[in-house]
Amino acid sequence: MNWVEYFEQVLKVRRGGPEMTLGIGDTVVENARSVDEWTVKASALREIFTLMLGKPPEKYSCPLDPRIEDEIDQGTYMKRIVSYNVGPAERIRAYVLIPHNKPFPRPAVLTIHPTTPFGKEQVVGNDPSPQGRDQSYGLHLVERGYITFSYDLLSANERIYPGLKPFSTDPFYRDFPNWSVRGKDMWDISRAIDVLETIPQVDIARIGSIGHSQGGGITIDAMALDPRIKAGVNNCGDWPSRLYKNPFVRARTGWWIGMPNLRPFCWSGKDYPIDLHEKMALAAPRPLLNLTALNDWGFGLDEEPVTRPCLEAMAASVKKVYELYDCPQNFESVLHGDGHCFAEHHRRIAYAFLDHHLQPNI
Repeated sequence: MNWVEYFEQVLKVRRGGPEMTLGIGDTVVENARSVDEWTVKASALREIFTLMLGKPPEKYSCPLDPRIEDEIDQGTYMKRIVSYNVGPAERIRAYVLIPHNKPFPRPAVLTIHPTTPFGKEQVVGNDPSPQGRDQSYGLHLVERGYITFSYDLLSANERIYPGLKPFSTDPFYRDFPNWSVRGKDMWDISRAIDVLETIPQVDIARIGSIGHSQGGGITIDAMALDPRIKAGVNNCGDWPSRLYKNPFVRARTGWWIGMPNLRPFCWSGKDYPIDLHEKMALAAPRPLLNLTALNDWGFGLDEEPVTRPCLEAMAASVKKVYELYDCPQNFESVLHGDGHCFAEHHRRIAYAFLDHHLQPNI
């Protein structure tokens, strides 16, 4: 596989004459040479991604109706429990951690939890295990001066379907056969940002997102679609689909069923219509950090001769899109061999990246 050639397709756009879209005249496919040309490609990629996510039912919108349910002083910060509507007859609770003795308004970060039954409890520090402490980034970030917003993903913690195991999503598809759980994730993260925009202490021009594992993948996908997220960190959240040992990982038929619209591509042996590098490029020019383990997604360190050149080529292709905006420094990629984790030295990199771009200390 020529990884450089594959990933550099991210810059390809179609050019032709004034009647090109009527099917008249010759066309060529060449690299975008400007932000304007990339913007046309980006719009098309977002449309493809949206098609893969499926559609919510008509009239799914409802009033947000955010309410403060409780406030608990935690010493260095206030833990606020808020509730709000994410859909008709679907109201959820979230934790808003607000630091004491800091000037307002200030930056806020969505802290999207990984695939854990603890849900939002883990990221605010209520999972006492060593892994839970590593993944308490909602707690870590409020202690660095951020407002943090943590909620349960569908099928986790308070949103587990009655009688089912965490992340069992069959009932969702009985109710919404034309949608997807990842599409619902995108809806829910948009509603979370809507709530942040109602909080006076939040600087809505400095909203970020961070996540490990599933939370990291959701951060990338959300940045591809929602420009209100101004900086993001993905830790071990996704993998180029061309490198999957089994592409059904994104289109499962049971347990956590993410994107059923990808199944025809899996069965037919065709590439996904939008891949990881394209979704990351859609974040440009907003800052994005991609932390990836070489020994993840079923790969071992002995397979580094395969994984490293692939992931390095992917990062290089994304950076070329950022170069169109004259801000290649806004995209960073860090590869390591520590496996599927969010260890302290990785968190230092992640938090420093957010500090640099969201500036919580001003």
